[in-house]
Amino acid sequence: MQLTSEQLRAVVKELEEAVIEHQRWLHAWHRSLIFDLPLNEICFSRHSYRQCRFGQWYRGLPSAVLSRHQGFTAIDQHHRKLHESAYALAAKIECGKIITVGDYENLIENERNFSKAVLDFKEELLKTLFEFDPLTDILNRQAFIRILDGEIARLSRTDESCCICMVDLDHFKAINDTHGHLAGDRVLRVTAQYLNHKIRPYDSICRYGGEEFLICLPNTDLDRAKHIMNRLRIGLASLSIVLDEERSLNVTASFGITKMVTDISIEGHIARADEAMYAAKQGGRDRVVVYEEMSVSLNHEEQA
Repeated sequence: MQLTSEQLRAVVKELEEAVIEHQRWLHAWHRSLIFDLPLNEICFSRHSYRQCRFGQWYRGLPSAVLSRHQGFTAIDQHHRKLHESAYALAAKIECGKIITVGDYENLIENERNFSKAVLDFKEELLKTLFEFDPLTDILNRQAFIRILDGEIARLSRTDESCCICMVDLDHFKAINDTHGHLAGDRVLRVTAQYLNHKIRPYDSICRYGGEEFLICLPNTDLDRAKHIMNRLRIGLASLSIVLDEERSLNVTASFGITKMVTDISIEGHIARADEAMYAAKQGGRDRVVVYEEMSVSLNHEEQA
């Protein structure tokens, strides 16, 4: 499951507050050193990087997606070094030792590195926000294509399987015509969030266009992909989408699956998934069709 833009904005806000918090902390250090004032008790703890407000937030963050991000782990490293240098200074002060210029410059350098790591990561998050579809709050097509490029590159190095699935809402035009476009937007948002929350943590989803969604299923063969998509199809069909206090409706979708291979382009894979999805439409809608099974069926018909 991907982070939503709302979750990303919350992380950005926390990062901004972290910078302010540590600037205040550093200013307190300046006052303590210049005016010989008592240091904050947290400075005398070897684990102060865990005990400060930012450290508690960082370690309590539930997102497995961020915890695997290189920029996010870099923040932790610089944050820890900052607190370690502060602890070393506090220990010297407590023992009555002289603080050298090098000791102080080390603290300032670590604070500078921490702030830069936070700001760099913030810029990455802000760039990521532009990869979201504003209506459904899931990835847009351009961002998703980069994910598929990465999967093709990974497949060229491993023997693992990967499938993609095109999902298209059934009779969506009728929803707009009957209930209005605002209701149609509501259906798209609810459907997108339902699918996004029901796929596995390492799967990806985007709004491909209109009422179409594209799902990437890494490390998944066709049988497993078909099982997963049927589970989503059944769940979606049973989902009651509330439009307002008086109206609600149920929707269904048609699913088209294909397996990714290294000798076919991204566009070729999407075309195959799209063809399988249209076969699901022609077969009565609210069903899952696998492109490779279509091909086998057509070959048998030709041979007969």
